[in-house]
Amino acid sequence: MDKKSKKGLFFQQVCAIIAVAIILLLLFQAKDFVVAAVSRNDSYDVRLEEAGKLENHQQVYRLYKNGEYYGDVDYNLYNLLDEKGSTDYRYCYLISSARSLAFSVILGTMMIVVIVIVMSASKGTPFTHRNANRIRLIGALQFGLAIVPGLVKFLMTFFRFDYVSTPLTMEGFYMFVIGFAIMVIAQVFDHGVKLQEDIDLIA
Repeated sequence: MDKKSKKGLFFQQVCAIIAVAIILLLLFQAKDFVVAAVSRNDSYDVRLEEAGKLENHQQVYRLYKNGEYYGDVDYNLYNLLDEKGSTDYRYCYLISSARSLAFSVILGTMMIVVIVIVMSASKGTPFTHRNANRIRLIGALQFGLAIVPGLVKFLMTFFRFDYVSTPLTMEGFYMFVIGFAIMVIAQVFDHGVKLQEDIDLIA
């Protein structure tokens, strides 16, 4: 095996390790969601506490899981009320966790597709119809990134609480724009592949 082949093999192994690491991280995040889903309602609590030793004595809402500090939270997301006028901190955490999990799964899938494209490029030319389709898939996933996490949050909130808010954000708009740009790049990429095939046939 020559030096170039060894370098290509090493590069592919690194890409494979990164892909496996992404999958493992997603599995751990999914495990945390499942653990929360089967835990008791009283395992979660939100408390108003003073944040550190700031001079202005700023207070923040903090989430506790089984009596242990988990992190600071936006109280507006943990103060949703059902028809009885009560809230469920565990379910509020599940909403946040499910939204994050949906976001991570889509983003992780995008990264794996990028890794597949890079690995195919290391074996030869990246300009193939398969890679053009993979870029289209990335564009479709980008649209999903703009829609699915928010939809998961909306549906979970709708089924449990009275008040449901779906504010339009600039972040979502930017994600749509990026998805559209990726689709355009995929189309240009595919057209370039066809032109290269025509040139190869003439040559």
